[in-house]
Amino acid sequence: MEHTHGEPDDRELVNEARTFAVRRAIESRHADLADEVALIISELVTNAMLHGGGCTGYDVIPLDDRLRVEVHDASGVPPVFGLASEDALTGRGVRVVAFLANRWGVESTPPGKVVWAEVTRLPKGADRSLSEDDLLDMWGEQWETREGEVRYHLELGDVPTDLLLAAKAHVDNLAREFALATGGAESGLTAEVPPHLTALLDAVERFSEPRQAIKRQALEAARANAPTARLALDVPASVLDAAPDYLAALDEIDAYSRAARLLTLETPPQHRVFRQWYVGELVTQLRAITAGEMPPPPQPFEQRLLAELDLLSAAQRASERAARLYSVSAALASADSPDEVAAAVLNEGAAALRAAGGGLLLATDADLLTLPGSVGYDEAVVARLRSESRDAELPAAYTLRTGEPVWLESHAERDRRFPDLVGLEATTVSLCAVPLIVQGRVLGALRFSFQEARLFDEEEQRFVLALAALAAQALDRSQLQEARVDVSRRLQRSLLPPDLPVIPGLEVAAIYHPFGDGVEVGGDFYDVWQIAPDRWAMAIGDAAGTGPEAASLTAVVRYTLRALTLAKTDGVDLVHDLNTAIVNTATGSDGRFCTAIFGTITAGDTVDLHLLGGGHPPVFVRRADGTIESLVVGGSLLGVFEKVEVGELRVRLAPGETAVLLTDGVLEARHEDVQFEAAGVRSVLATCGPGATATVEALESAVLEHVAGDLTDDMAAIALHVPA
Repeated sequence: MEHTHGEPDDRELVNEARTFAVRRAIESRHADLADEVALIISELVTNAMLHGGGCTGYDVIPLDDRLRVEVHDASGVPPVFGLASEDALTGRGVRVVAFLANRWGVESTPPGKVVWAEVTRLPKGADRSLSEDDLLDMWGEQWETREGEVRYHLELGDVPTDLLLAAKAHVDNLAREFALATGGAESGLTAEVPPHLTALLDAVERFSEPRQAIKRQALEAARANAPTARLALDVPASVLDAAPDYLAALDEIDAYSRAARLLTLETPPQHRVFRQWYVGELVTQLRAITAGEMPPPPQPFEQRLLAELDLLSAAQRASERAARLYSVSAALASADSPDEVAAAVLNEGAAALRAAGGGLLLATDADLLTLPGSVGYDEAVVARLRSESRDAELPAAYTLRTGEPVWLESHAERDRRFPDLVGLEATTVSLCAVPLIVQGRVLGALRFSFQEARLFDEEEQRFVLALAALAAQALDRSQLQEARVDVSRRLQRSLLPPDLPVIPGLEVAAIYHPFGDGVEVGGDFYDVWQIAPDRWAMAIGDAAGTGPEAASLTAVVRYTLRALTLAKTDGVDLVHDLNTAIVNTATGSDGRFCTAIFGTITAGDTVDLHLLGGGHPPVFVRRADGTIESLVVGGSLLGVFEKVEVGELRVRLAPGETAVLLTDGVLEARHEDVQFEAAGVRSVLATCGPGATATVEALESAVLEHVAGDLTDDMAAIALHVPA
């Protein structure tokens, strides 16, 4: 054998083999066969590395009128003709060899094998020694026993042929791509792969024999046009050690697919179920047999699918409820009355719980409760609920008095705890009632009725309590609007951070000034909050319009941003999600949109700002030498279209430098048709004292002076100053 290799994953192996084959062809005066032998040895070495436990050697042997290529690997398992398809990255190698070679074959060389091919100047395919049937026949007893290991026969049952073929092709794709990614990283041609992940390919290779056996049976079934293949494996006990590593390796490689680091997509759910099923059944049976016990009958694949369907159904219910909570949250953002709150909460809640009826009752200063909304109840029940006393021995009144939820799961429990309920709702068997609590105050109760026994599991209880929490918050807001001036001022204050955080090495200051007499709520907002030990986030924006609509959109923007920064690391992606949230709160004709700049702050010797914009005015920077820069972040308006363009800008502030972010209320402040504009901002920055506080106070004073104290729009500004 001309070349032997101790490292089967050597990234240079294929190139070395090609070079060697071409040189040997030229030296032996078969230069006209150089291309064929180079391609054949490339395919055979690659196949050995991916499916043969590694290439242990290769050679090109000159004969009288031909060249013989031999590639040795570490597996005694014969190759198979892969079923090539548009989705498969593998499966073509053996077919390429069969097409190019005049003769080719496989010989057992325990513990491995040698795959050989001969090329002459005769027409290709004149004397191919192996067909698909020949290769499949090689999976006989004589090959499997030559490795010297005791093998155990396992019967797993029937599996759809199409699923087998697709699942095995997908795993082969992953193995091939991850091998290429690992090799590319080692050679410096592609991005680095964490060192511990380079062992994943080895874990997949150590499980190659069962994988190849399943592929062989799938191909046999496909050639016979059989809809299912009956899986039967003869495997050694060493598979027990390789199986868990194989599953773990594929799960970790899947993470690379999800992160778009590979061309191959993430494993489809049905493939993952299949591999977990067959590997699990293989391990269960093999453990029993090697322990001298009778193996349990395998779980049929159909039964495993049904079990997975049950899990999927539970996940879908949880997903549906999460979506309904989001819908309720979005609807409640603009609900300004108890009736609107009740409609949003009851419709979504009753649908998610499949309740027969639901109602929202509120406490009053009088003895009777009020019923701003109900669903599913007939007129008689609605009338009784409207006349319910806060002292009644009924679920809603009880939970309102005590602040404790009520979960009635059966007819007997209903009659034992609340016998008066029989006269109110004769057909109700089970019922839940939870308090609406805000800051320790019980505003009312949310109730749902069911006409069958109902076990309220922990998931359902959390859902109902979450609905109640959302409803309570919305009700609190709507009740505060009864006193408009007070409500407006409180709501505006709630849309701004109470205190700006202290950022080491950076002075932060902000101003907000309402327009007119301050009765109407404006749409301008700003916020600064910490997102990591050494990073902070900030936002400034302007929601279109004024009043409750602008305020509700401002709340959606600010609190959505805060929520998104808990999980998002990609700022551009975050702004896209913010835009989606704004679009989803619109009713289609109310024209809601906003401009905004979201940014992250990293403070050190210098301060780095990463700003992402959506149609917002420029950022002004006063440099240490007194130069004033106007920097456009860019981007399109948020909330207008489902897809949005996101502007991006990076700014570095050195000691003594200041950045100012502002709303258009500053630039468009008008007096006698003369706007303040960017020139006014530049003038303030050129003349005001150093520091963030001095900057925003000077800016506010200059704008108010320009408009003679009569603003036509609210304004906000944030200043970031790096002390010298």
